[in-house]
Amino acid sequence: MWKVWVFVGSLWAQKILSRSLIEVQGYPIDKVGLPQSPAYAGRGRFAYIEYWAKDKPRPGWYVECLNLGFYTQWSYFIDVPEAGQGKPLRLLPLKDGFVLVSYEADPLNKGAVQEVGRFLDAKGQSLFAKWTALSVYDRPVAEAISRFSISLDSTHLLWYAYLPGKKGGAERAWYALWSGSGRKVFASQDWYVRGAVLHAVADARLNLWTLQQPAQGLPELVYYDLKARTQRIWTLQPDTILRRPWLLVTPKAIYVGGLVSGTKSIPHEAGNIGSWAIGKLSLPFSDTSQIRWSRVPFPDSWSASYKEPTNFIVGDAFLYQDSALYVIWEDRRARGGTFAAHDIWVCRWQEGDTLSLAWSYRIEKRQREALPEAVSYLYGVSETFLNIAFLTEHTRSGKLQAHLINHATGQAVVQDIADNSAGDLLLLPGRSARLSPRDIVCFALAPGGKNGYQIYILRL
Repeated sequence: MWKVWVFVGSLWAQKILSRSLIEVQGYPIDKVGLPQSPAYAGRGRFAYIEYWAKDKPRPGWYVECLNLGFYTQWSYFIDVPEAGQGKPLRLLPLKDGFVLVSYEADPLNKGAVQEVGRFLDAKGQSLFAKWTALSVYDRPVAEAISRFSISLDSTHLLWYAYLPGKKGGAERAWYALWSGSGRKVFASQDWYVRGAVLHAVADARLNLWTLQQPAQGLPELVYYDLKARTQRIWTLQPDTILRRPWLLVTPKAIYVGGLVSGTKSIPHEAGNIGSWAIGKLSLPFSDTSQIRWSRVPFPDSWSASYKEPTNFIVGDAFLYQDSALYVIWEDRRARGGTFAAHDIWVCRWQEGDTLSLAWSYRIEKRQREALPEAVSYLYGVSETFLNIAFLTEHTRSGKLQAHLINHATGQAVVQDIADNSAGDLLLLPGRSARLSPRDIVCFALAPGGKNGYQIYILRL
């Protein structure tokens, strides 16, 4: 109890800094859609994609950049390609600008589309007059699974894709690495991969680190030196089957992990689980470098709490002051048109040659919503706490609740930041962006009867 009182002086820093209700005109927002892809746009600014029917030179989608007072800083009209009509637009932030992503039809392959981009500078000016083909398919394949990631130093954009094979592997794969100036730095139409590409990211030297899942066997960490055209493979084998693998690339180390079996098991959609497994590969690596693994069982009290299959996946993993690694797991499920985020596990791992678990903390939240963006959580990092916040319910009985977890002890204080008694606190964590370690911009649904949306600036 004494530790609780020590925390009290800092509790009130978690709050809603500001909010704005934007009532749109000229179209029903539930038909056209909510704003998309909020992104950090420089100190005190954020950008996002929004539809305008009035008060603009022409109706359509725009990239809007606002300051924290919700005043427009710049606006860019998006000439959405025909094949991109009706498909989500994406705004990906880089160090000195943005890449706006849409789709164009492949003129030589009926029914197939390719990913295209507009490179914008920090003031919202397009660097080129036309859309740039970001993908490098020799022929776009409708069944290919494609993704984007931002390089470790935020200067480059990586596009990558693979075609799933009939036996769960990968038949073909492609990648292209683009600079913020719109220059294609590296590309391959015959990228050799050993399985499904779960995640890929370019490091500061513009080499690729990938997490791959072969059709048969354990996940693999694969490093590609793009200049030398060589690769290095580490099998992710903490002496058992690794489930729900994840990857974090930092300047000094590569971190990988997942869930493994244990003496006391929790049911999981991927198979029974009972422990965390986490590995560290220090950088720079040599020919003899190996991943150093740690395995820690779940607390005994947790195993008895889960009767039906869970679906824990990593929501976030990040370093804190180069002394600890935080991994946040969330139990996310979707059934019958309902989206749920049941529990959160927070783990703090202390740095060293191998990682050691300092503490773990479990949050029971039991979220169920009709929109996938409404579940999940927001987090902020202060000097004393890791703060996890979420809206308990979108109904009038819901509350914006924060769990303030002490970095040193793993003990927490629960604080209600605001309640939803007016029925208008309708946050969508899935449509949010980080403005600083503690400040977040988050979109929300409009209160009942309003045709629009809300913007919140939160401090956690």
